[in-house]
Amino acid sequence: MKNILLLFSIILFSSCNSQEKISLKQMNENLLKDKNSFTYRDSATIKILTEGYTIFRLLGAKSCNIYTDKKYSNIYIEDGFHDEEGFYNGIIILDNKNICEVTTSPYKLRQDNLFYTKIKGKNEIVFYTKKLSIEDFKNKYPDEYFRYELVIQDKVNALEKCLAIDKYTPKSIVYARNYYFAGKGIQTYNLPIKYSDIKNGIEGLPYFKEDKKKEFIECINKLKILKIHNSSNVKASDLSSL
Repeated sequence: MKNILLLFSIILFSSCNSQEKISLKQMNENLLKDKNSFTYRDSATIKILTEGYTIFRLLGAKSCNIYTDKKYSNIYIEDGFHDEEGFYNGIIILDNKNICEVTTSPYKLRQDNLFYTKIKGKNEIVFYTKKLSIEDFKNKYPDEYFRYELVIQDKVNALEKCLAIDKYTPKSIVYARNYYFAGKGIQTYNLPIKYSDIKNGIEGLPYFKEDKKKEFIECINKLKILKIHNSSNVKASDLSSL
């Protein structure tokens, strides 16, 4: 009897534990079911985007040696799609350590094309991927890293308070949407922030008063992700994380 109860407890625990995990394939399917997640409304465009996102997320992850059917406790996706220029640049992070960049961005490829792997998907879709360490991600991708930390540290609401300090508070144009799974439902975020726009301080906003500027800088620094300074006349070595 005791053995039966023990076996039942193990099965129950395993069942509950599996519900707190999800595969990248499952997360992708769940995201694609939500038609509100698409900017466009016509069915032809949605069909193209659905296939594109599936290829970029799943085939891209596989090229970085990430198992798309394996279940993970944490999955983070940043889908960057530049509507005007028509290129994709995304980041996939699983369990806060397996990081894969997927891109068709000419800007990214010009920077270090030798380190990307060329992948050809269905319908002649060609893209490039790169596996990243957490150190490289933090040091070489400050904008994406800043948004990632905001989400996983649950500081998005705190950021919104910073951005609401004044109507002239800097807000970046970001062609990206962020998704995060951490044991429950999938959360969706739109984060209008680029660390590269504010890391050296705030200039060129004549109507943004100094006291509000100071309040904004202090507010961002209290997030304790990456530090920004009052002056643009600072050395790159001073821009270390807190």
